[in-house]
Amino acid sequence: MTAWTFGIITVYEDIERLNAIIESIRALNVPEYEILLVGGGDSSGLLPGSDIRQIEFDESERDKWITRKKNILNDNASFDTVVIMHDYHVFDPNFYESFESFGYDWDICEVPQYLITGARNPMDWSLWDKPGHGRAWSLDYNDWSQTQYMYISGAFFIVKRHVLILEPFDESLLWNQEEDVEWSMRVRNRFVMKANGNTAVRHNKWHRHAG
Repeated sequence: MTAWTFGIITVYEDIERLNAIIESIRALNVPEYEILLVGGGDSSGLLPGSDIRQIEFDESERDKWITRKKNILNDNASFDTVVIMHDYHVFDPNFYESFESFGYDWDICEVPQYLITGARNPMDWSLWDKPGHGRAWSLDYNDWSQTQYMYISGAFFIVKRHVLILEPFDESLLWNQEEDVEWSMRVRNRFVMKANGNTAVRHNKWHRHAG
């Protein structure tokens, strides 16, 4: 059995939405896990529990400093298998069980991501710069043969802790400055990347890809 860290980037703007994510994690029945929350804001109404650890963050230091938050989550993780995610992904009930079957022979892993409309997020497992293909060219989840051209969705991914120790996010970049593209290009030829198509996460808020 593998222990998991679920690292969530948040500013506590919608506690009900965040609590739904926490409930979906608890429902996975992972034998050993933790939930890390990093961000500033009012967390009144957050579900209580010893499985949650809140990491304070001064949002005024730099606006939308997403790269710093991701590195902080990894630095504070107690376990080697780390989910890095924004606060709008709810886990399918079979998430943990599917990985126990799928295995952990990878360094970076993606799962299907579904928008609030029910459509697939076209960037959940996709090419970025393969000649002759457009950006966000979605692949079959069983196709692990083109990772040298891959883009890793910064909104949700699973990573072994050593990867972000060796190749942390570039903290000179902020949200929406292609910080995940820059990181993808550094790690995609160095580490093993796979997608587990047997489970999924689903948005619980409207996202720009749905428009």
